[in-house]
Amino acid sequence: MAATKFVLGLRLNGKGLTVIFRLAHVLALALMLSVFAFAPVPARAQAHKFKLGGGAGFAVLENPEVDHGRTATVGGFFGLRFSDNLSLEGGFSFARSNREFNENGEPIDQVQGIPAFRFETNRYHLDGSFVFHLGRRQPFHAFLLAGGGVVRRDEKRTDIFFTFDPVTNQILDRTEEVILDTKEYEPTGHFGGGFDLYFLYNLAARVEFRQWLPQTTEKRTRMFFFAATYFF
Repeated sequence: MAATKFVLGLRLNGKGLTVIFRLAHVLALALMLSVFAFAPVPARAQAHKFKLGGGAGFAVLENPEVDHGRTATVGGFFGLRFSDNLSLEGGFSFARSNREFNENGEPIDQVQGIPAFRFETNRYHLDGSFVFHLGRRQPFHAFLLAGGGVVRRDEKRTDIFFTFDPVTNQILDRTEEVILDTKEYEPTGHFGGGFDLYFLYNLAARVEFRQWLPQTTEKRTRMFFFAATYFF
């Protein structure tokens, strides 16, 4: 009887050990899958010689005459990859500002008052860049860039005139007169930096800061840009 109890105890203990071993195997498998899920993306993108990307962001258009403030920008780029660290890119970007100002040159959207003029500007940048990624390719891969190109600036100023009722001081009429309408091209240099965040071996998100330095230095452009990049 004692021997039977001893054998049954061994069997029960064996079942417990089997359950423990099975749980250990499941946990080990889950750990391995987690490691693979968050491991660096394999550097297969080096086999891809080209990249294509585009996105949008924010831009600051400097101008000594008026405060354009922060505006939206869109752009895109095409690149030739020499290695995981060095590539050559050609790109374009577009930003626009359209604001009204009072007689003191203050933006109407920031101060209360009657607009005295409206200033519209479009800026187009077309340029080439050398892009250098730092270190080995990882899911988070920082880079620096520099290059040159050309900027086109379209600027238009429209003065605004009001006719008021002499009794109620209400606005009776509004007229506008264009006093400035120019289009100019200038060579420009630029520099910047950012990082790529790889989701797949051929797809990455891109965050970039860039500043352009034209010949007319008081009309610089700064950009903070978010894009998606496809490698092929």
